[in-house]
Amino acid sequence: MLNLLAGLGLALLVSVLGWLLNITLWVGVPAGLVSGAALFIYLGRKVQQKIEAIFARAGELLKKQKWDEAIKVMKEGYAFSTQQFLVKGSIDGQIGVVQYLRQKHDEAEPLLKSASMQHYIAKGMLGILQWKRGEKKAARETFDLALKTAKKESLLYAVYAYVLNEMGDRDKAIQVLNSGLKVCQGDERLATNRGLLQNGKAMKMKVYGEQWYQFMLERPMVRQEPPPYARISRKAMRG
Repeated sequence: MLNLLAGLGLALLVSVLGWLLNITLWVGVPAGLVSGAALFIYLGRKVQQKIEAIFARAGELLKKQKWDEAIKVMKEGYAFSTQQFLVKGSIDGQIGVVQYLRQKHDEAEPLLKSASMQHYIAKGMLGILQWKRGEKKAARETFDLALKTAKKESLLYAVYAYVLNEMGDRDKAIQVLNSGLKVCQGDERLATNRGLLQNGKAMKMKVYGEQWYQFMLERPMVRQEPPPYARISRKAMRG
């Protein structure tokens, strides 16, 4: 990626200049690394700001249900995919989510697959499509991978448990909720649904509100706001 190359280039340049100026390597090399890292982070933040501006514009169009126009705007972000890690995956994920909400599953699925793992909503939707198609093993693998990068997302644990319960694996669903409660301690939504499953009752996912309804497994299915996109974290920007 161009931003990484720029950072490495600056690091090398500063280190070489230090050597030419007879500055000890114990000072020159660390100075070069710090300079390179600072440039990489700075450039990453600039790209992130531009991507956020693009999604803000797309969000306004989504509110008006101008789906195709919104997708066209989001695709403008691909121009930055060669500059910074995770940009393409973030955009793919968001467009995939929009297509899923439009029930254009054939168009949504490849985008959901290529979405960044940080976009746990996209990965949850992918798992649902796989489950509905009867690919239970693939669905489990998708949710398991998503949880590795979204360990603190109560909604993802709940959706995974819901899907497992629908598959007929209530015990595994309870296990997933227990795992969620270890991380999301005191989360009443997870605890309530665990209790329901333990008593042989159906989960009550409406406690997650519109976050739940965006998966379109229960009504109402109409969103009033555009779906959230996966913000590229500063940690992820640093690689």
